[in-house]
Amino acid sequence: MIRSSRLAAATALAVLLLSGCGSASLRPGAAAVVGEERIPADRLTAVVERGLSDPQAAEALGQDRAAFQRQTLGRLINREVLQAAAEREGVTVDQGDVDALLQQAISAAGSREAVEAQVAQNGISKQDLPGVVRDAVLEQALADELTKDEQVTDEQLQEQYAQGLAQYDQVRSRHILVADEAQARAILAQVQADPSRFAALAAEFSTDESNKDRGGDLGTAGRGQFVDEFEALLFSAKPGSYGVVQTEFGWHVVNVIERRTTSLAEATPELRRGVLQEQRASATGARLREVADDLGVKVNPRFGRWDAETGTVEAVEDPNGVTTSAPDADAGEAPEGQAPEGQAPGGEGQQEQPPLIDEVPEPVPSAEG
Repeated sequence: MIRSSRLAAATALAVLLLSGCGSASLRPGAAAVVGEERIPADRLTAVVERGLSDPQAAEALGQDRAAFQRQTLGRLINREVLQAAAEREGVTVDQGDVDALLQQAISAAGSREAVEAQVAQNGISKQDLPGVVRDAVLEQALADELTKDEQVTDEQLQEQYAQGLAQYDQVRSRHILVADEAQARAILAQVQADPSRFAALAAEFSTDESNKDRGGDLGTAGRGQFVDEFEALLFSAKPGSYGVVQTEFGWHVVNVIERRTTSLAEATPELRRGVLQEQRASATGARLREVADDLGVKVNPRFGRWDAETGTVEAVEDPNGVTTSAPDADAGEAPEGQAPEGQAPGGEGQQEQPPLIDEVPEPVPSAEG
């Protein structure tokens, strides 16, 4: 799953932007400058207008146009950093890779129109969709390059397994909750004598309204889902057994129906993918922060300020706490011939990827090491 990486710029630069200084190097009409790359205000406006052309996007995102404009500018900045990082690592992608990824999204959604409608709700126009997909392919390729020599150790697998134990060791159970021990033990004797009566007794006596009409069924859950006393009984009892335990809620007659356990060996393929994904995200994020810091990111204060920690454009506030970033600076259509997002002459759009990117499969294991 590919997601946008956080970028870090120098703290001093952030201070300059907050104070409104340091914008002298921003040439007229620039919304931001990343290194030597200028992001014109009219390009920003064009992308914002295209993003809000969808009625649903306009209703959802247009309520705070200034915030959407800052979000969009953040995407444009992040794309420039991604492009620079890829160039420094010698990473390129061809159109076939972009087309293949887009086709995967189309196949999953059912049609290109469905994909376009989905991303339009997130402020990505159909004209800009190919550029956003290209960013996803490029970031994936960059992650491949940065982690090509990474290995997953046994210690890492064991640590991941321990962290996900609630997923790999689960119990299905049901209960009948009553107020006192005597009643609980009387019901216990009845269900032990005739297990088929459990659901009927739950419906008649249980005070847990959330499940009494479902036979007291608590579903399947791992550790950490119930209070300690209840959990201790669940994970110590044998499947098919019955017992009584007291908690802060009262007395429970409990039936452990089954226990599902996945061993470390069985979970290893999934664990390995998780470790590799973390390695990819960490390595890519670190490299992008380094490149952003080296390039320098400057945002025209009328549009907001660059937050180096989050890799986003934030509103600028004056000493009285009033937001001063323009809600729609240099409004108007893009000049004739203005390229859609991600195409020549300049690129836009990396942060806040649309949902289709989340659905992209991870690279094949051989590419991840």
